[in-house]
Amino acid sequence: MERVKRYILNALILSGCTLLMRTVSVAFNAFCVNKVGGEGMGLFSLVMSVYTFAVTLATSGVNLAATRLVALYFGRNEGASVKSAMRKCLLYSFFFGTLASVGLFCFSSFVADHFLSEPRAAMSVRALSLSLLPLSLCSAFSGYFAAVRRVYKNAVSQVLEQTIKILACTFLLSLFVPRGIEYACLALVLGGSISEIFSFFLQIFSYLTDKRTLTGGGKPVPMRAVLNISLPVAFSAYVRSGLVTVEHILIPIGLTAYGDPSALATYGIISAMALPIVLYPSAFVGAFSGQIIPEITEFYAADNKKEVSYVTSRAFFVTLFFSILCAGMFCAFAGDLCGVIYGSDEATEYLRALAPLIPVMFLDTVTDSILKGLGKQFYTMCVNIADAAISVLLVWLLVPRMGVYGYIVVIYVSECVNTVFSIGKLLSMVQLRFHVGKLVFAPLFAAVGAANLAQLLLRRLALPLSWAVVVPECLLYIGLYLLLARLVGALGKEELSWVKRVFHKEKDRPKQTCK
Repeated sequence: MERVKRYILNALILSGCTLLMRTVSVAFNAFCVNKVGGEGMGLFSLVMSVYTFAVTLATSGVNLAATRLVALYFGRNEGASVKSAMRKCLLYSFFFGTLASVGLFCFSSFVADHFLSEPRAAMSVRALSLSLLPLSLCSAFSGYFAAVRRVYKNAVSQVLEQTIKILACTFLLSLFVPRGIEYACLALVLGGSISEIFSFFLQIFSYLTDKRTLTGGGKPVPMRAVLNISLPVAFSAYVRSGLVTVEHILIPIGLTAYGDPSALATYGIISAMALPIVLYPSAFVGAFSGQIIPEITEFYAADNKKEVSYVTSRAFFVTLFFSILCAGMFCAFAGDLCGVIYGSDEATEYLRALAPLIPVMFLDTVTDSILKGLGKQFYTMCVNIADAAISVLLVWLLVPRMGVYGYIVVIYVSECVNTVFSIGKLLSMVQLRFHVGKLVFAPLFAAVGAANLAQLLLRRLALPLSWAVVVPECLLYIGLYLLLARLVGALGKEELSWVKRVFHKEKDRPKQTCK
């Protein structure tokens, strides 16, 4: 239970930090939408699809390698091996980060003209290359801090990085927006690059300070240990990221073929307005799933199947209970949320259409993390590649015929296929005992009931739209959800008892062998 407490505490620190950043990010995103418009955000989203592939090449799976190797040797109190593993990871990061940075800089015009079909994107693509090397090295540092359970250092770095990004982007937008969409997009890209460089200097200082506390001996870690973990993940990520990039390039083309006169603006509304709200609660899920990898790795290495099963079952419960709550809230208050965040209802129907997919998306994230902790990154690689290939095919077939709703169908099919195969593999490895009614249907009933009751009560008040109204709306919904969940058994005595044990303070705590 002590390890569970430590896991929960670290995850709460990271999720709280990420939630704060997501809140600021959504607010800043709304500011950017008002500054550059839907078409400008569409161009920025198109540029970022290329960046996604470049980041994949730059990092090449090093975060997982650093997390797993450091967690393994740190758990054995082999400080010398931890340092050796990190040296190899940083060397690996330097090679791939430099490769990605030089490649993107040299081929920026070619990418903009021939892949994006948007010559206006060339300057922004070139500016993206500045951030790739520092980002790659930061990925290794992030894996280290996650493995040694000092996630607050990652949290501090992320908060400061986000602050620098917002300040830099705001200043650059004030200079570049009058010059047109091309320069407005460049301002957003340069602001992000500046923040990544700042984050690198902060992370390297934190790492150099922290590694002095490592104790114990151990043998040098060979580079092949890093390659054995990173390369399978990297190759899968290359293929998947390449396919995702193709998918995002095909979307505006398909919308234009469908007859949408503002295809780039429509793409911008979905990618830059609706999806950021949908993914906002993933701050919690991302933090918990990231922290679960070193926990599962250590339990699996010790052949402790009971603990693997216990952590997995609790992760499923927390993920589904929380994600169903979020899905119900976004469905019920999509219009109000878009109104107060963006000052318009352009993204309302897209938010409401994507909200039911939240439980599937979040469960897939957690399941993939558990499989990586079990050493099944090759399997997740195959599933992710198949998922991306199906998405590209469906975008090519459906978007020109169904327009934006064809894209939404693609998102649903993609996420569901990925989740089904990932959970199927996990269940073949880990024995889980859970009741589907309690895990899924009871929270669904609570969410539907809470949404309807909240809307019924609020409809009588007919209050004007503002944050002072929307926040109490959401709090009322959450309160009703928790009450109904307790009544229908989704939140039973066993779950409440587990929560109490997690947060119960114990006098005697085992000392750590590695600081």
